[in-house]
Amino acid sequence: MTASSQSEAHRVWSTRDLLDWIEQHLAAREVDEPLLVARWLMAHAIGTDPIHLYTDLDRPASADERATLRALVERASAHEPVQYLLGEAGFLGRMFEVGPGVLVPRTATETLVQHVLTWHRGLDADTRPDPLHIADIGTGSGCIGLTLAMHIPAALVVGVDCDDVAVSMARGNCERHELGDRVSILQGDLCDVLEAPVHVLVSNPPYIDDAHWNKLKPNVREFEPSIALRGGVDGLDVIRRLISQASQHVLPGGLFVLETDDHHASTTRDLLEATGEFDNCRVLRDEFGDDRFVTADRRGQVVRPDGSICNA
Repeated sequence: MTASSQSEAHRVWSTRDLLDWIEQHLAAREVDEPLLVARWLMAHAIGTDPIHLYTDLDRPASADERATLRALVERASAHEPVQYLLGEAGFLGRMFEVGPGVLVPRTATETLVQHVLTWHRGLDADTRPDPLHIADIGTGSGCIGLTLAMHIPAALVVGVDCDDVAVSMARGNCERHELGDRVSILQGDLCDVLEAPVHVLVSNPPYIDDAHWNKLKPNVREFEPSIALRGGVDGLDVIRRLISQASQHVLPGGLFVLETDDHHASTTRDLLEATGEFDNCRVLRDEFGDDRFVTADRRGQVVRPDGSICNA
């Protein structure tokens, strides 16, 4: 062993040193937001949170912590999503288990939840449905449906996914947030497994068209499940099927919300309008100003659990 390698082997690596090294290493490999990723990985390796890293930047890392970091940085350098490395991701202030086989929750998708909450608050407090039946189609990690259940105590939620990995992870997140009494996770194809119509139908379906697939960043294209992303030649294969089923599964006066993107939002709205079963079909933007959601009201009046109707 040379003198330089001996010196390196005995070097004391502080949090400050490691953050600097990881950031530079990831930046050289064109990983998105290398400083942010470095903070997450460092905090995970030493068992703290990113904020508290800066309270003791001179803290020396143990040999085990450095070994953990090396493995994480190697995977991050290959553009594997940092949320997969950490095993969890935040969504509207709560943490959800994620991993290969489910989409990483996006900040933009939080607007979908917020729109449903706004709609629910706008219903007449004396006559709004109780319980409020919600279906989350293509639930993935379950972050949308579970978050709605946490915000609406009267909600009974069914999350549906065709993939057994996603179903297992969504059920785990249901247990994590202790929502098993109000949330059911089912495996099946779109709305086929729903036993009854619902007041709210939400979905973040696959909508990436073939022309845009190869333009996605490698952390998405190479690691996140293509079944949850790719929507066929024009990106609308699953969206068309969902829209064709929606009128059978959304109660009169109920709400239908789809996530899409600016390439498909206006076409999705037109498809909904063409059914003749929905009013107020419109495109909504996410917090970044991008066309992201298509929402519509099922024609008719909101139905109470006993079958009577009330005004929305």
